Amino acid sequence: MSASPRIPDLAAQLLRRALDEFEVPLTRYAVSILGDVERARDAVQDTFIKLHRQDPEAVEAKVKSWLFTVCRNRCLDILKKEKRMIAVDDEQIAAVPEERDDPARAMRRSEDRQQVDEHLRELVERIEQLPPRQREVMRLKFQGDLSYKEIADALDITTSNVGFLIHSAVKRLRSLMTATAEVGA
Repeated sequence: MSASPRIPDLAAQLLRRALDEFEVPLTRYAVSILGDVERARDAVQDTFIKLHRQDPEAVEAKVKSWLFTVCRNRCLDILKKEKRMIAVDDEQIAAVPEERDDPARAMRRSEDRQQVDEHLRELVERIEQLPPRQREVMRLKFQGDLSYKEIADALDITTSNVGFLIHSAVKRLRSLMTATAEVGA
C-alpha cells in the first residue's frame, strides 16, 4: 500500500473497484474462451495482477476494455501454450436433483433442463461455426457486456466494424438456427 495513510494508493483503489465490477464478467468471458473454470480464473487473476502494475491514471478511463483485452490475450496465450482446447463433456455437467424432491418433479425439472441445455448447446455449436472475428465480437458483447466502443478498443477495430460484425453474426446465427429447425421438423 502507500507510505502514508493520508495518501491513497490509486493502483489499489482502481484494483478494488475493477475486481468488484468486472471479476465475474471477466471470468465468464475467459471460460467461454478456455472452456475451463480453473484456467479461466488463472487468466483473470493474471489480468488483475497486470492491472495493479499499471499506471492507474493511464488505464482508469478505459479500464473495462483494457481488462477484457488483457484477459483475452492471456487466454489466447494459455491456448497457444497448451496447443489444445479442452471440451467439457456434457455427461460431466449433469445436474443432480435434490434428495428431498419427489421423483416426478425431479424428472420434469431434469427434462426441462435437458431441453434448455440442448438449445444452449445448439446455439454454442452455431456460434462456433461463425468466423473467428464474429465469434470474438459476440463473446465480448453478450458474455462480457462490453459496449461497441469498448469492443472496438479491445480488438483495435472501428465501432462501425463492431456493429457490422455483430449484425452479420446475428444474421448468420438466425439462418443456421432456422436451417436446423427445418431439418429437425
